[in-house]
Amino acid sequence: MEIVYDLLVAAHLIGVSLLVGTFFVQLRAKLGFRFSLMLLGASIQLVSGLALYGLQIAFDDPNHMKLGIKTLIAVAVFVAALVASVRQRRLQATRAGLVATADGGIAQVSRGQGVVGVVDDSRLKPLFHVAGGLALVNLLVATLWR
Repeated sequence: MEIVYDLLVAAHLIGVSLLVGTFFVQLRAKLGFRFSLMLLGASIQLVSGLALYGLQIAFDDPNHMKLGIKTLIAVAVFVAALVASVRQRRLQATRAGLVATADGGIAQVSRGQGVVGVVDDSRLKPLFHVAGGLALVNLLVATLWR
């Protein structure tokens, strides 16, 4: 069981490195946020964290208050990254002249005026900062709360 625990801890650390690393690398960016990496990191964090919590309940007496707060923060990070990722994909599809239909298909729309190239996703910057900032808070809660 110790090997499973160690693998889950490694996965948890990979998830936090994806979240916090992406946040720090793109902290000053104005466009082109990598929400797919943040969503992947948040997913890994949430799944591995819940599995670690389950193992601690089974074999130890965990700090339920700390882990409950960490879980709430992790869910908020996941939701922020998910919403931002969906909005960014929608912006990219709209920019390419495609929109998703209600039945899950894709329809062609007329192109608007504008510069071809990078999608202006600057409106997603607050979600980027929410996801990255809360991931950093979650990391600090994990290390400083004993």
